[in-house]
Amino acid sequence: MITTLLVIAVVAVVGFGVALAVRSKQEFSKQNEVVPGRKSPAPASWAGAHSREAKLHRRLGDAVKGARQNPRFVELGLAAQMNSIEAEALAIDERLVAAASLPAAHRDAAIDPLEAHVDELEATIATMITGITVADSKELLEQAVSAADIRLEALAKARAEIEQVDRAASGVVDPPPMPAPDPDDQPGTATA
Repeated sequence: MITTLLVIAVVAVVGFGVALAVRSKQEFSKQNEVVPGRKSPAPASWAGAHSREAKLHRRLGDAVKGARQNPRFVELGLAAQMNSIEAEALAIDERLVAAASLPAAHRDAAIDPLEAHVDELEATIATMITGITVADSKELLEQAVSAADIRLEALAKARAEIEQVDRAASGVVDPPPMPAPDPDDQPGTATA
């Protein structure tokens, strides 16, 4: 009887310990996500590391999480801008991971422009959160959203330029651009 109770107690303690370890691992993984629910390519060690790229990674995550937790984004109907912010944060994070793998002599030069991108993304989020209220006129709302869209577009263009330089440096040739579709050429209106 005592042996049975002892076995049950040991199994309960071990089960509790395993459940606690699994939960801790899940919480640690969530802390390393830049966009909640999307796995980050950043190493798990960045969750507490003091390297420049790890700090930038955490700043990205904090900025996105702060924007997501702010009800004003929903109130003001800024879902499209939130998607752009998240996409930009993920792209910057991927570049940080790539820059971190460079030799130390080249790492800072690769991280410098990414730090500027993180600063700009944080400023964009801050402007969108603090710059407008529901009581503001529709015109002010549109101006603030337009300014945020312009900043997000500039970030995307800067990222694309950096990627193009990287591809050129690595010898990868971009395919020729696709011709723009002719607006007069409607489907089903071909003539022989």
